[in-house]
Amino acid sequence: MRHFNRIIALSSALWFGGCAVPNQQRELEYRLTQAEGRLADAQNATRDERARTAAFEQRMRAQKRTWETTKAENQALNERIKQLTDRQAKLVAAVEARAEKVPTRPRVPASPLPANVDRALAAFAEKYGGRVWYDRGQGAVSFANDRLFLAGSDAVRADAHAALGELASIPVLPEARGLELIIVGHTDDTAITNPETLARHATNWHLSVHRAIAVKNVLVAAGLPESRMGVMGFGSARPIGGDRARNRRVEIFLVRKGAVHSMSPVRASPSSRQRSPS
Repeated sequence: MRHFNRIIALSSALWFGGCAVPNQQRELEYRLTQAEGRLADAQNATRDERARTAAFEQRMRAQKRTWETTKAENQALNERIKQLTDRQAKLVAAVEARAEKVPTRPRVPASPLPANVDRALAAFAEKYGGRVWYDRGQGAVSFANDRLFLAGSDAVRADAHAALGELASIPVLPEARGLELIIVGHTDDTAITNPETLARHATNWHLSVHRAIAVKNVLVAAGLPESRMGVMGFGSARPIGGDRARNRRVEIFLVRKGAVHSMSPVRASPSSRQRSPS
């Protein structure tokens, strides 16, 4: 730039001094042209450098944002790793604590029935799982009514006869000779509205008893004497939960002979016989 300024000053001096020598003027014009070219190159170079600087700064800002994002992700990942590590430590401690405890067998209720009868009833219920349940503590089996009867009927389904026939083989075991069967019918709380059903079973109480009698009759046909059986019905009075399907059931209890027995007749005292009716 200083060289260019000197050329301008020299050109001005020659012009105003009247020394306009053609060769010198051409020399000055040549140098001026070269100076202008170098100035343009310098200006272009400056613009290019500024553009490169701006691009570099933009890349730096992008890399900074990427770095900040990566840093945040690493922090979140480290926190998650810490949480998982703490949870694993707690689980390991719980497992070790449980391993130190002396294992105990699940409590199985004792059966009031002879061992062979208990095993036979458990095997029977397992064979007919989903339709028969065995309550070891009470020595009783429970049948789902939907598997024994058609809706609103006390007629035993044909496919249920086989299961009841198998059940009849258990009370004839030698160990079961001192046992009696109490057959108890249950219904859900749905009122009977079908006229055909009402003609045979006036209420759910009637239906529950009639179904117990129907099961008793199948067992008698399979060979069990009536003298070893009794029937009861509770209608819908003793549900076992909110599931109506489970409440519709027939339960058969095996009890010691004499657990349910007749009482002596109640006789009027002499004094009461002498009283005249009011």
